Amino acid sequence: MRKGINLFIVLGFVVSLLTIGYQTADASSFQDNTYYHLLNENSGKYLEVEDALTDNGANVQQWENTNCFCQQWRLVENSDGYFELINRHSGKALDVFERSLVDGGNIVQWDRNGLSNQQWRIEQVGGSFKLISRHSGKALEVFEHSTDNGANVVQWHDSGNPNQLWTIVEASSGQSPDFSAPLGYASMNGGTTGGQGGRVAYASTGAELQQIINERSRSSNPDEPLTIYVTNTITLQNSSTDKIEVKNHRGQAHEIRNLSIIGQGTSGEFDGIGLRLINAHNIIVQNLSIHHVLARSGEGTAIEITEGSKNIWIDHNEFYSELDGNDDRDLYDGLVDIKRNSEYITVSWNRFENHWKTMLVGHTDNASLAPDKITYHHNLFHNLNSRVPLIRFADVHMVNNYFKDIQDTAINSRMGARVFVENNYFDNVGSGQIDPTTGQIKTAVGWFYGSSQTGYWNLKGNQFINTPHSHLSSTTNFVPPYEFNAQSANDARLAVEQYSGVGVVH
Repeated sequence: MRKGINLFIVLGFVVSLLTIGYQTADASSFQDNTYYHLLNENSGKYLEVEDALTDNGANVQQWENTNCFCQQWRLVENSDGYFELINRHSGKALDVFERSLVDGGNIVQWDRNGLSNQQWRIEQVGGSFKLISRHSGKALEVFEHSTDNGANVVQWHDSGNPNQLWTIVEASSGQSPDFSAPLGYASMNGGTTGGQGGRVAYASTGAELQQIINERSRSSNPDEPLTIYVTNTITLQNSSTDKIEVKNHRGQAHEIRNLSIIGQGTSGEFDGIGLRLINAHNIIVQNLSIHHVLARSGEGTAIEITEGSKNIWIDHNEFYSELDGNDDRDLYDGLVDIKRNSEYITVSWNRFENHWKTMLVGHTDNASLAPDKITYHHNLFHNLNSRVPLIRFADVHMVNNYFKDIQDTAINSRMGARVFVENNYFDNVGSGQIDPTTGQIKTAVGWFYGSSQTGYWNLKGNQFINTPHSHLSSTTNFVPPYEFNAQSANDARLAVEQYSGVGVVH
């Protein structure tokens, strides 16, 4: 029922904190001509009008971000210092239904009438706010501390619990991010441009795609920039081998360079077959859906980057297989695995979903084969079991990613790896159990199972919802050797929801 609602580009910035502690919000914090999101501190979900209804009495609830105007509110202050909250979609006011005075009194929308049950005192508590009804003196809350989509919003006596606290974030109409070049490590070492500015080719089958790659490396100008647009679904049945290999035809000791493989529109798909980059330099893989790559004679990996590949940009793709209902964790292997001395790699704006062993950086405890220098930013990691990612030895920057519903463990730093974990949003991440090998709590970041030595992590600006984190602290001061203008964790989550996956870049 949400389809057809006007979309609004959300890249909010968090309202500046005025002071520390408990106080009434300064009226200058909120602009009358600006719309805001209200995110519940307990659930991380948005205050909205159910199903974008415009009727009087339509229910108010919480829901994850849908980019709907029904999740945006204008805060209008009156002469007494109280605020009306006006829904952008309906133009109606946040209202205590039938002027209730009891705990559990329902919250709805109604035509603006200026009465006290539509007036709210906004009080700051640390970085969040409470909304207190002028009529009842009770606080706006998500009923029974629920974290579910559709959970009801009611009033209740002021308890100060997280389900009564709201982050108020401006809904900005700013322009979309610049997707023209990679950020992070792939921007170093001469940068990563792939086939930009060169010849263009098109492939609709795996056999065609592999032939174009092979013929280009055999040509008289094997380093000529080349962009290959994938226009249809690549399968095992229409391919000449069980994986598409980006390599020089003379063998893995020889480089292949300056190549982009990009899905056309939303048509570029790899169904049951993966992509392997072998001693590949200056490569872009973008706008592809790669899924259900079975572990057959090969390794069952969606994308494998190996044999000293350098300056690789994996951007705006979607990766998935099966998690729920799949009892065989070895049916598929990794989604993006980085191995054997590969480096200067950026993995950005991708969606990784419904998978057991998500991805690894370094496939062995042998340091001589370790990859290095990898950036992950603005990726969605959703409904996964573990290895998000598993890292050995490498320097890695995990920044502005959104982790949601990770069953076992997320960032697994082993064997001397150094990870800068910066401004990520973690929602329901980790089992909370004790890892039997390392004794650490299974959660967003740590050293878990397998390797005999720990890696290290530097934690900064992350947000944790329903995720064990009170025990976490930094074990290194590592930061990458480049500048990255990181968003806040909340803003990054909004951006990932809006801009990750296929069909965004053209």
